[in-house]
Amino acid sequence: MNPYQAYQQQAYSAWLRIDMLLALYDGAIKKLEAARTALAANDAPGARKILDQARLVLAGLVSAVDPSRGDLAAQFLRLYEFVNHAIDIGDTHNVEGALRVFRTLRDGLETIRPEAADLERRGQIPPAAALPVVRLTV
Repeated sequence: MNPYQAYQQQAYSAWLRIDMLLALYDGAIKKLEAARTALAANDAPGARKILDQARLVLAGLVSAVDPSRGDLAAQFLRLYEFVNHAIDIGDTHNVEGALRVFRTLRDGLETIRPEAADLERRGQIPPAAALPVVRLTV
């Protein structure tokens, strides 16, 4: 491994899982806000491009859900399905709905961040470095 790759690996492994999730939600929210702005300016092609980028972030969130974890995992998947459908329609009303879902989930995760970070540091939640990594450039 060359020094640059070693540095990148260390940078990714220093992240806590909860921080990665919050960053994904922040990215998706920014994309949806940008799409809403493009829609308000009647730039449907520009909005579609941004919505497609938001869908990539959504794919990352979906891939992190373990369906074998029961009802909570299933509820997250249903919410993500709603967001995917809203992105697919891509009008102002549906983008607003997707934004509400992501903001609500993000706010909820922010409230449990200290506890989740503590659990990961104590080894009760596997560290993010132990998970397969998918890197998206949007």
